[in-house]
Amino acid sequence: MGSMAGWDYQSIIAGAGQGTVGILTGLYGAYKAKKEKKKIEDLLNQQKADNQAWYNANALGDYTQRADAQNLLRNLRENLDRQNKITANTAVVTGATPEQQAVQKEQANKVIADTYANLGAMGQQYKDKVTDQYLNRKYAIENGQMGMMNDSLNNYSTLFNNSMTQLADSFKTSGGGGKGGLEEKSL
Repeated sequence: MGSMAGWDYQSIIAGAGQGTVGILTGLYGAYKAKKEKKKIEDLLNQQKADNQAWYNANALGDYTQRADAQNLLRNLRENLDRQNKITANTAVVTGATPEQQAVQKEQANKVIADTYANLGAMGQQYKDKVTDQYLNRKYAIENGQMGMMNDSLNNYSTLFNNSMTQLADSFKTSGGGGKGGLEEKSL
C-alpha cells in the first residue's frame, strides 16, 4: 500500500516532512537569534560611540578649563593680589627700593610660571589616564563584537550540521523500522 516499484513513498514523504520541520524550526531559531544579535550589536555600537564622545570631551579638551584647574588658578590670583597689596604697602612704609620691588615681582612671576608648569603636568597625567580608560573600553567592546561574530559562525555551522543530520536521519528511518528507507523493498 502506497508503494510503487518496491519503494514506500508514504514513509519517505513522512521522513522528508519531519526533516523539513526540523530545518524550519532551526531556521526560525536562527531568525530569532539574529534579531537578538542585532540588538546586542546596536548596543555595542552605541557604547563605542559613547566611548569616543567621552574620550573627545576629556582627552582632547583644554585641561585648564576643568573646574579643579580653574579653582587652582583663581586661588593663585587671589593670593598674588593679596601679596602684591601687602608688598606695595610695605614698600611705602619701609621705603623699599625699586630693585627690591622688582625682586618681589620676579618671585611672584616665578610662582605663576611654576603653577602653570605643574598644571600642564597634571593635565598630561589626566589625559594619559583618560586615554588608558578609553583604550581599555574600546578593546572590551571590540572583543565583544569579535565574540559575537565567532558565536554567529559557530551557530550557523551547528545549525547546518544539525539540519543535515536530522534530514538524513529522517530519510533513514522513514522506510520501515530503520532498515533503510531509501532501499528498495523486496516483494
